[in-house]
Amino acid sequence: AGDQNLFTSLYPTLSQQLPREPMEWRRSYGRAPKMIHLESNFVQFKEELLPKEGNKALLTFPFLHIYWTECCDTEVYKTTVKDDITKWQNILKAHSSVDWLIVVVESDAKKKNKTNILPRTSIVDKIRNDFCNKQSDRCVVLSDPLKDSSRSQESWNAFLTKLRTLLLMSFTKNLGKFEDDMRTLREKRTEPGWSFCEYFMVQEELAFVFEMLQQFEDALVQYDELDALFSQYVVNFGAGGKCP
Repeated sequence: AGDQNLFTSLYPTLSQQLPREPMEWRRSYGRAPKMIHLESNFVQFKEELLPKEGNKALLTFPFLHIYWTECCDTEVYKTTVKDDITKWQNILKAHSSVDWLIVVVESDAKKKNKTNILPRTSIVDKIRNDFCNKQSDRCVVLSDPLKDSSRSQESWNAFLTKLRTLLLMSFTKNLGKFEDDMRTLREKRTEPGWSFCEYFMVQEELAFVFEMLQQFEDALVQYDELDALFSQYVVNFGAGGKCP
């Protein structure tokens, strides 16, 4: 969300550098931590992409929402950017989407062309005061990202670390909820109207997710469980039971 032209100008560097460094992925239930490389598909913010009540899918809606701005003008912030961020956050709240980040891009060249500008960190401070409450880390500064300088690279590295951390946190949370919903669906398999085909699609999506993360052993576990469940239904059917 936010300044689409700004994001477009930074996207090639972002998409190239994001998966470069691995992240340690820690999960619950005593599972051993693993190192994974994160690749993300960035899409323009639209309300219809947000998950709806009862949506069981894991790969069809965005996890982390990012607002991009390079505003350094007092009046522009007051009259335009502040209202735009407010509308964006209200939509997220309406859909119970709590994972977000605001990125303020600072450019010395842009500041030189402005007369009514705030001191270096004032816009960031205003955004944090207006929107972040106790989550001040949800607003980050990206300094001269297109410059070839040590300051620019340090800024990129700090931003990428923050982005990877938030992406992994959000993904892990959504994955955990998906697995809980899947277990609840599996526990209903003895109830009338339960569909093995519907359940198969849900657990197969979980397997696809593990494949995307190159966690092939975890993906195989999902298929093994589906095979065992299907085999049990075949046995039940042969013994005169019903096979949904």
